[in-house]
Amino acid sequence: MATEGHWAIDLGTTNTVVASEEHGSVRAVHVADLGRTLPVEQFPLIPSAVHVYEERGPWWTFFRTQRRALIGQPALSRNFDGRSPAFAQSFKPLLAAEPHRPAVRLPDGRQLPVREVTYLFLRELLAALRREFKTKVVDLTIPAPVGYFEQYRAELQSAVRRLGIRRFRSLDEPVAAALGYGVNVARDETLLVVDFGGGTLNLAVLRLGPQTALTGKADVLAKHMVRLGGNDVDNWILDHLFPRMRPDNGEWPRHLLWEAIRVKEGLSTSPTAEFHEDALRATLTRPEFIEVLTRRGLYEQIRIALTDIRRQLEEEPTANVNVDEVLMVGGSTLLPGVPAVIDDFFPRAVVRHELAYVFTSVALGAARYASGAPIEDFVYHDYALAVQTEHTHSVEYELLVPRRTRYPTAHDFTVRYYADFHGMEGVRFSVSEIGRLGQAPVAWETRANGNRYWAPKTPEEKAMVCELNPADAPLPLTPKGQGSSARLRVTYSVNEDRWLSTTVEDLVRKQPLRVDEPVVRLR
Repeated sequence: MATEGHWAIDLGTTNTVVASEEHGSVRAVHVADLGRTLPVEQFPLIPSAVHVYEERGPWWTFFRTQRRALIGQPALSRNFDGRSPAFAQSFKPLLAAEPHRPAVRLPDGRQLPVREVTYLFLRELLAALRREFKTKVVDLTIPAPVGYFEQYRAELQSAVRRLGIRRFRSLDEPVAAALGYGVNVARDETLLVVDFGGGTLNLAVLRLGPQTALTGKADVLAKHMVRLGGNDVDNWILDHLFPRMRPDNGEWPRHLLWEAIRVKEGLSTSPTAEFHEDALRATLTRPEFIEVLTRRGLYEQIRIALTDIRRQLEEEPTANVNVDEVLMVGGSTLLPGVPAVIDDFFPRAVVRHELAYVFTSVALGAARYASGAPIEDFVYHDYALAVQTEHTHSVEYELLVPRRTRYPTAHDFTVRYYADFHGMEGVRFSVSEIGRLGQAPVAWETRANGNRYWAPKTPEEKAMVCELNPADAPLPLTPKGQGSSARLRVTYSVNEDRWLSTTVEDLVRKQPLRVDEPVVRLR
């Protein structure tokens, strides 16, 4: 069985797209029997859906129960009434935030977590590729939204490792979209990618130029993510048309959501759309739809995100950074009024909204990236060391790697000196990823020592902190601490693979305890 070529999966909240690269040719592929047919056939979209069931094996397995899964359109069709507890959809955001959360319930009462559902989806998708194209996938790239924590990529890597993938890579989804859109990357210009899908709005500004054509590299100047997408709009349509029918559990039945999707897609090009499912009948006009989107704050959320992008560009060392072109990808960019909001913010830019790339550019770009086109990128979140305050012993965070730091850095990017205390036997370096507060960066306070600190005060702020290395053992100290002076000199740097590495020197023993040792991988 052949194993040539690079494969990429754009794992979306609503739909998934597969692309391949072989001998320099990149294409989106149609996987037979998995593609979306409801509410209308949409090549090459595969619904990001899983239906789990169990069946008794053949006699030579002693009739043991085996776990099976349907994915894509067959999973949607199996869950025709939208009420099956063994069905899961829109599991991507949960994989990033709550991978342990139960996602499906089997007939015997057992529950499967989100990470297992994701594994089953990828397992069946790779099996379908093997049947369809007579190839075994061993080189796989799956992009990630810019605002997700590194835990998301780690979960994906764990899943594909179980599936025997030899080489796994990832990159930011908007960066992949730029590579896949088919623009002339040799032009000297600044490009904004708007990736608006079922669950998230991702924005990224890239600087292109002649060096891009020669090296395949593109500088990332700004990026932003909002958890808002087409799935929200589907629910808004049903809430608007049938306000008194809202289910007690807050989740509309799948067959009604399918019809809401059809209405949404129809209003993207037509002045009216008819909702008709069972005995339910309603008409929604385009002006009414725009009013719903306005009232729900969709356009305002986009404006807030674009304002942050503009602010990031103003922080660029290069003055007067202007956006020359805008690429729009993702099904939610087809919503009425969305291109107009983008155009109002960047009136001098050329807005490209080509249907051929709306759904496939992320997968195509990921496949192109897998073939060897590197990206010069920066880390999206702040990274800090958890420290105890001297008087209250409460935890605060000392900034090590600020957001927008480009990598690789110098080996002495950050240098810190740490004192010990009497009898101290070891020291632990607890590194945390600090997310964004809503759509604003954390406000770090500069102290007299020149370092910057921040302490979360509310539950919302505490939720933005993700410890990355809780299982790391303390670094032992021999002899024990004397509490008289600085004991350790620690140098932090970020390598080309985004690993935060440390070199630790014992100033008492005058010898290194660690030398350029990777600690955690940054986002």
